[in-house]
Amino acid sequence: MRRLGYWLILMVCGWLCNTAARGEEDFSQGFLDRAEVVKIASEINRDKYPDADDVLVDDHIRVEYNADGTFVMWDDTYLKVLTEKGKREASTISFHFTVPFSLEEDVKVALLEVIKPDGTVVPVDVAKHSRITSGKEREMAINIYNPNDKALEVSIPGLEINDLVHYVSSHRQRHPRVRGVWSDVQLFEYTSPIRRYVYEVFGPKEKPLQQIVIKNEIKGTVQHTAGEKEGRLHYRWEVRDVPQMFVEPNMPSLSSVVQRLLVSTAKDWSEISRWYWQICEPHLTATPEMRKKVAELTAGAMEAHRGIEAIFRFVAQEIRYLGLTVETESPGYEPHDASLTFERGGGVCRDKAALLVALLRCAGYKAYPTLIHTGAKRDPEVPMTWFNHAIVAVEDGKGGHLLLDCTDPDTRQMFPAHLGDKSYLVAKPEGDMLRTSPVPPAADNLLRVETRAKVDAAGNLAAECTLFFDGANDDAYRNFFTHRSPAQRREYFEGLIKAAAAGSRLIDFTLEPADMRDTSKPLVARLRFEAQGFATAGERAAMLMLPRLGTRAGLVNFMLNRCGLERRRYPLVIDLTCGVREHLQMEIDANFCLLYTSDAADDL
Repeated sequence: MRRLGYWLILMVCGWLCNTAARGEEDFSQGFLDRAEVVKIASEINRDKYPDADDVLVDDHIRVEYNADGTFVMWDDTYLKVLTEKGKREASTISFHFTVPFSLEEDVKVALLEVIKPDGTVVPVDVAKHSRITSGKEREMAINIYNPNDKALEVSIPGLEINDLVHYVSSHRQRHPRVRGVWSDVQLFEYTSPIRRYVYEVFGPKEKPLQQIVIKNEIKGTVQHTAGEKEGRLHYRWEVRDVPQMFVEPNMPSLSSVVQRLLVSTAKDWSEISRWYWQICEPHLTATPEMRKKVAELTAGAMEAHRGIEAIFRFVAQEIRYLGLTVETESPGYEPHDASLTFERGGGVCRDKAALLVALLRCAGYKAYPTLIHTGAKRDPEVPMTWFNHAIVAVEDGKGGHLLLDCTDPDTRQMFPAHLGDKSYLVAKPEGDMLRTSPVPPAADNLLRVETRAKVDAAGNLAAECTLFFDGANDDAYRNFFTHRSPAQRREYFEGLIKAAAAGSRLIDFTLEPADMRDTSKPLVARLRFEAQGFATAGERAAMLMLPRLGTRAGLVNFMLNRCGLERRRYPLVIDLTCGVREHLQMEIDANFCLLYTSDAADDL
């Protein structure tokens, strides 16, 4: 279900960067001239927009931010429904917020109505058709349940094709995510055509916007003015006649490829880096018990990376990942005390990261809490306050960092391959720049397959196969096998060999290590299988299908399944670099070959 108020949501939810009001202005009747908008909407139809399910006829957003980073936002939106799909998707509007940044009373729909093609206005009872939901369903999917993540959802009954949906909403954010910083991103291009869209920002004179950037600009569609109005700084953007964009499978998020505006009162990323260090530093104090554990873990570790790895394994495997966040000051960012996480033996990503930092610092390593965005890379020009994961960075002595993600207990990699090419920000007292995580070469993430097979005189196949899972393949398949019973593991390999060689029977298999949690040993699978009547023979020739497992196993096959489009406008997103290297040695009984003429044998 697409959210009708996507402009509102991207500003308020995804980029919850910001907020509380200076005044009590009431714009509950909106900013736009209803009669004028209705007249314009009457001329919008499928003939003019044959590919659109709906059209953003007019939208006016007004934001007033304060010096501390709080804000108040009003949104007056008109959207015309053109198809059954558009009707279905516009039948519910959602407005996201997080407590305590905003409370339930801070998010309101002041006006909601449906305007029929004949001009009849049908008001919607917002109180009757609205509810407050939590982010439980979405966040449980990523093992984080934040009871403070909420949404106001309002349904629109009786909506029909060619109706015009009109709503006026407001959002007040009373507590800033980063104190003293307000930032935002607005999409000026979307899957719906945009006829007109105004975005205006008011701010205090002592806190001007330091960064203003339009990315992927569509020439001639955006006009910008800046000055003073109502005793405040005033910035205004007017967007007109932007064609709809068309989503492609496995493309980057819209916020990284379409025309968009980015604004921030922060001058650079160092400001955000220093803020996060100040948030985390009070929670990094080590107790005597923690120091004792570090000494125990690093005893005999002659090489620096051995000590880092020992501490990493302890936090990854012995400190449980408990997906619950209940902080009230900076939820989603501020960790619990490292000592508390150590004593309880569990925490979410930022808690485990803070503990890992504290333990590494006990061992003398220069380790720092680090924010990373697991989705599309951040635009480096404009410092924003939205990241969705916490990891650890250790200075490598060469001006770079060794990155560590200790959330997965079953990983052999201290930094998973799928987090390559992501934006990360190291929290340091002096501040740091926005960086991009390295991408490991495909050779580090191979599935290596070694098969030795024999075909006897009767055309029967007997084979032994060893699969070596390297890098990301180890992580993915180890996690898969960890959560499967012996019978389910066998079922997987039976399906694999039957797909590679019709009629195959799995004789036996072994998985190493026996304890999947033993990440000191690589993941290896050894199979023995046979196939009766494997060779298909005629009077003068025989056909052998090579029993190749590498075309059906390994992460690379999942990646290749994404390459369905012959042409793309947007980049293809793959999670990581990987590959398959397969070696097959097949011995064919000479008596089988002698059944055919020499010409047939050559064909064979």
